Amino acid sequence: MAKTLIKNATIISMDPGIGDIEGGDILLDGDLIAEVGKLIEAPVAEVLDAEEMIVIPGLVNAHLHTWETALRGIGGDWAGREYFRIVHAGLAPVYTPEDTYLGNLMGALGQLHAGTTTIFDWCHNNATPAHSDAAIDALFEAGARAIFGHGTVKPDPKEGKPHYSRIPHPPGEIKRLRSGRLSGDEALVTMAMAILGPDYSTLEVTLHDFRLAREYGLLSSAHIWGTPDRLVEKGYFLLEKEGLLGPDHNVVHGNYLEEDELRVIVDSGASVTATPPVEMQKHPAESLTGRVLALGGRPSIGADIEIYDGGDMFHVMRFALQSQRIFDNQRFAASGQTGEKSILPARRALEWATINNAHALNLEDRIGSITPGKQADLVLIRTGDINMFPVNDAVQAVVFHAGRENVDTVFVAGRKVKEAGALNYPAASISRLKGKLEDSARRLLGAL
Repeated sequence: MAKTLIKNATIISMDPGIGDIEGGDILLDGDLIAEVGKLIEAPVAEVLDAEEMIVIPGLVNAHLHTWETALRGIGGDWAGREYFRIVHAGLAPVYTPEDTYLGNLMGALGQLHAGTTTIFDWCHNNATPAHSDAAIDALFEAGARAIFGHGTVKPDPKEGKPHYSRIPHPPGEIKRLRSGRLSGDEALVTMAMAILGPDYSTLEVTLHDFRLAREYGLLSSAHIWGTPDRLVEKGYFLLEKEGLLGPDHNVVHGNYLEEDELRVIVDSGASVTATPPVEMQKHPAESLTGRVLALGGRPSIGADIEIYDGGDMFHVMRFALQSQRIFDNQRFAASGQTGEKSILPARRALEWATINNAHALNLEDRIGSITPGKQADLVLIRTGDINMFPVNDAVQAVVFHAGRENVDTVFVAGRKVKEAGALNYPAASISRLKGKLEDSARRLLGAL
């Protein structure tokens, strides 16, 4: 198998046993990280000199509605329920499989360009099997590591038809995908179930969906807020009692959850993913990074939707950290304490976007840190760029200063998907895709 030796880099491994290394080397053997250290000898390897670069694990976007890429920037000023009214009720039913394919392909390529090597593609606009297949086709074509979360559409119900909250996740479709192209858990594109959960479905549907995910050995993920109008009042207390809550479940948002229910979730081993750039646009309740951390859990973060905000994980890291610091500062001020307050360090945000997100998606044994034996998902960031130089602290440089424009090289499973600042995807194809995506956006928005 082909070997690559990355030399002379500043390595932020996110592995406590390896730590950070100045002037370090990383040996890749095929799709795996073979060795990390200094002065590694590998005579037959291709050498990549990374003397003026920081190497981090591939960033992980733990929650992204990739199908919405064509709708970028339409909701930056929304403050209420426009998302449900305009997107789910108005635009989603107009989507063709081709629209879904274009959104997923261009969205996934955009993530790779910005150093995100893994996305949890939370696809809740798959009205037909053709829509699901188109979304999956795009993920494979982009070359990203991805979890395809098979979701549930949320249109306004037609007369005589049941509300989506009463429609169980389709077992036949889960069986089709799980026994077919998404049967393997070690592949580059794997499967999860993006279920309605106790906030958006009846008790009967909620129990059905949790059990279906467990039957097929799939991670289940649900949008949860914890507001009084949720459909299953007892929420995760009931699911814990039923024995359905554990590390194979992922909660997204959860801003209004009471402390005792959040504790049940964290103690069960279920993961919690916050999307602060989106949540803070409309909600007065803080994102759950700090609250999960205080309960001994491992916060996870994602971009959610590019309809409101930029979807790259550099932006999400910064926003997540700084918004949590605001709430922490408010608590400190309200406590009446004197003296120096502690501050959430920048490294925490990088943990959230790498090893913690890998943990949330049950991929920690494969990705999330630069550790021998793990998949070779790596991001090389130029330090000589004008917005990065000088680098006095590598972690802070990544979290506070870096952006997609500084990402020089990206590896996914040992394969270069970006090098010398450009995607390894034909430029002419990207130009054609941009035209198609623009046409898709024009047609979709014309339906409003």
